[in-house]
Amino acid sequence: KQWYQRRVRGVIVHKMKILMNRSRAKKFEKLLTSKNPYICALLYIAGVVGIALFADLRVNQNTFVSENALLPGYVVTKYQQHATAASYEREFSQISDDDSKKAWIIQKFQSYGLEVYTQNFTVNRPLRGDKLTGDNIYAIYRAPKVSSTESLVFSTSLKDIQHAVPLMMSLCQLITRQTIWAKDIIFLVSEQEEYGIGAWLQAYHDVITSPHITAAPVLAHSGAIQAALHLDMPVFSFDRLRMFVEAINGQLPDIDLVVLVRQICRQEKMQLLLHNSPHDLGDFGGNLLGLHANMAWQASGGIHFPSALYHPYNIHAVGIRTENSYRNRYTWQHMGRFTESVLRSVNNLEEQFHTAYYFYLMPCIERFVCLSVYMVPCGLILAACAARVLCLWFKCGYKGETESNMFFTDIEVKVLDCAYPALLAISLGLLNELISKWFTHQNIPYLLATSQLIVITLGVFLKSISDWRLHQAFILLLHVLTLVLLCMLNISLTIFYALPTTLVYMLQFPSNKLVRVLQRLLLLAVNPLVLVVLYTYLYVYLQLDNYQGSVLSDLHSEITSVVESRETLGVWSWSAYAYLLLPVWGLQWTLSFPDERIEEKKKKEE
Repeated sequence: KQWYQRRVRGVIVHKMKILMNRSRAKKFEKLLTSKNPYICALLYIAGVVGIALFADLRVNQNTFVSENALLPGYVVTKYQQHATAASYEREFSQISDDDSKKAWIIQKFQSYGLEVYTQNFTVNRPLRGDKLTGDNIYAIYRAPKVSSTESLVFSTSLKDIQHAVPLMMSLCQLITRQTIWAKDIIFLVSEQEEYGIGAWLQAYHDVITSPHITAAPVLAHSGAIQAALHLDMPVFSFDRLRMFVEAINGQLPDIDLVVLVRQICRQEKMQLLLHNSPHDLGDFGGNLLGLHANMAWQASGGIHFPSALYHPYNIHAVGIRTENSYRNRYTWQHMGRFTESVLRSVNNLEEQFHTAYYFYLMPCIERFVCLSVYMVPCGLILAACAARVLCLWFKCGYKGETESNMFFTDIEVKVLDCAYPALLAISLGLLNELISKWFTHQNIPYLLATSQLIVITLGVFLKSISDWRLHQAFILLLHVLTLVLLCMLNISLTIFYALPTTLVYMLQFPSNKLVRVLQRLLLLAVNPLVLVVLYTYLYVYLQLDNYQGSVLSDLHSEITSVVESRETLGVWSWSAYAYLLLPVWGLQWTLSFPDERIEEKKKKEE
């Protein structure tokens, strides 16, 4: 150990001597400034190629189960209550009003001896100016041989067409007759979908995540929730399942839970696809399109399925939806065995999910790209931007002659020159946050147009005070820091944002009038709002062959949901746009209008 410490200390000292060596530093500076376009282009192209290779079978890898205690596929299912589920379906479908449906659900839970409770909640939606009210019905099955230290959640939503409720009741009949359970099971039926789930979780954990959600206290608790399965059955006779894994803000559950569901579907011979991606083949083209679709779902950061609300409470959850394409191969028996297998496999866990990956990308249901692989191309793109920053820094006027000042510059820069970009970025973020309070959901386009107009107008009237090289170096450095921050939170959003913006930002430099017009057009094309529109049309073109409807109308609904969810459910996509993406773009936009007098003055001095 002492030898290893001395060795590491010697390597660090050696590297520092190289850095402090004046001749080596001058060679590095000369190489970086003279070959900077080639270095940046090489790093950027290598990063783009590396991202495209995520779809290659030699780069991604097969999914596998890291937690041996799960034993997926080895559970002998006992579900034979398909006739009971069909009978309950006939009863439930004859009930028209919601109050009678709730009473029927409570009566069935009580008939099986479960602890049944109701919870009312109210959600104030500030953007829409209305209120949502509803009731959550939850029943707790106490494991007979343990003391309620751990639990599982099996949830569904109460909607006009929901066949998961009869299936849940038939499973209650089976589970209450068994003594094999090591964890409590919480059956949750929520109204208002994600709002009901969010209100129940907030009350269950006794925290206030949003002042806009008012929920009654939970009257009975179980143990720590280890996992959750949310089931949506718009049809009870189906031929495939869709799985939704993305949680709020682009977070992901432990991949062991995803692989568990996939292997159980394989055992039951049911087709399983990742959300709306139709590509589940292992070829390069299918994997590339599947990767694009899955990353698009994650990049939005929104709530696409009620199971997304569990992750902030450290509960790993997946959502399942049944779909029918006129073949009707599966019905109650298959879905009952599938649900029982998932619950019993997770019931085998001896501790929390912790042994597998939390950060990954999935080209298809069978393959994944782990963190250590996808960070390399992202690092290459960041390195290209960092190389450009160093080149601009050296060209700003670095004239260090001794080792004592080699990492400093003797440029005479006023405090205001350095503070101007930072103050402008902070002001733009605060301004976007303030104006978002003044609009309703019908006026979301006006909100976005106002924020864009303010930034573009500031770019016209505010000129770059300091040397354009120093200003651009600061912007690119801020861009790198933004990407590093987003990379730790939502890798898909980082990739979609970094690919076009990094290239355009590095191409901004003073030139003739025609090139400057082209630079300005490119800069408008990578505006965060324009990128959202372009990526939406690209997704529809590549993924949705038979799309019916208005793209802009659906995009308006999605943006409204994201902006509103910031206040009610904690989605930070709008905050990232307002505080990070748009201010950095606005700073780059001000650089597109350099002060020609300053440039002429510098040329005369040189």
